[in-house]
Amino acid sequence: MKKYLILFGLLSLLAFGWKASDDRDAAVESAIKKSLPLLERGSHLFLKNAQALVNCHSCHNQGLGLVTFAMAKEKGYQVNDTIYAEAMDSTRHQWITNGDTRALMEDDDPVATLITGDYDLWGLAANHFAGDKLTDILARNIMHMQTADGSWFSPGKRPPMEYFSFSVTALAVKNMQVYLPGVLRPEVEQRVARARAWMTQTTPRANEERVFQLLGLTWCKGDTAFIAKQARKLLSEQRSDGGWAQLDSLPTDAYASGQALYALNQSGQLAVTDEAFQKGIGFLLRGQEKDGSWHVKTRSFPFVPFVDSGFPHEKDQFISAAGSNWATMALLLAAKNPEQEP
Repeated sequence: MKKYLILFGLLSLLAFGWKASDDRDAAVESAIKKSLPLLERGSHLFLKNAQALVNCHSCHNQGLGLVTFAMAKEKGYQVNDTIYAEAMDSTRHQWITNGDTRALMEDDDPVATLITGDYDLWGLAANHFAGDKLTDILARNIMHMQTADGSWFSPGKRPPMEYFSFSVTALAVKNMQVYLPGVLRPEVEQRVARARAWMTQTTPRANEERVFQLLGLTWCKGDTAFIAKQARKLLSEQRSDGGWAQLDSLPTDAYASGQALYALNQSGQLAVTDEAFQKGIGFLLRGQEKDGSWHVKTRSFPFVPFVDSGFPHEKDQFISAAGSNWATMALLLAAKNPEQEP
């Protein structure tokens, strides 16, 4: 009799586990289907409204947005073709319509090229854009901005996206390897080695730095034991609610949590099935607003023209759009192929 009871209990646990798994998969799919249209709309409206003010595109809506769109398309989610093409086109032509190509070639352009250019090239690379003369020029320009210690200096003072040297260094390393021609391979390898040394020897303090240290070292094939060590440190920052915070003094939010999950997974240090990853997914699912967004509070002093993209959360919409992209990217890692609606 006892054997039957034990067997019944095991079968019940298995059945419950399957149901719980099915429920989580459905919740992840639902969350993605709510956030993607909002991110698409925000991308379109930012570009539309920016024309009258600054004639530019953004890291938070188009840079990260294109990475999200690429992941969604690869996972089988529907992305609006017109909005996707618009985001790609604005990124490819940003440096022709709003920048001086000759200045780029002569390295006589604003230092702000670094962060915008790096996010642009990452977005293009995520979508398997083969490159052209302009991406070549932009990647060369970024390469020449490497500092003596092997890092790149972040020109912006708008944390977290435009502030930390780890962010631009990691992205520069990735983009040089993707978009610079073979004839420059010896120089690229030498510069990557210097950047790898800097990222290994420099101690990250904020979540953004820990995330991009992991990503940068992964992208440039850093020491695997060191990557694992740093991943454990980032994982140790996960709080009891399942999320991460941008700074020790701040509460957990979707921006820090989404990017931590993404970096830990992409560095090969945390599988989507691991308890810590699922705990992070739970945090994101609980924090999503009914409109499909995640609200992240800004901590930047505004000094560029404000472009209303129609994204929720008013003056917090830039960082909330970025946070919603990171959150959606993490969810996409955990998602199965969606059930297509009839």
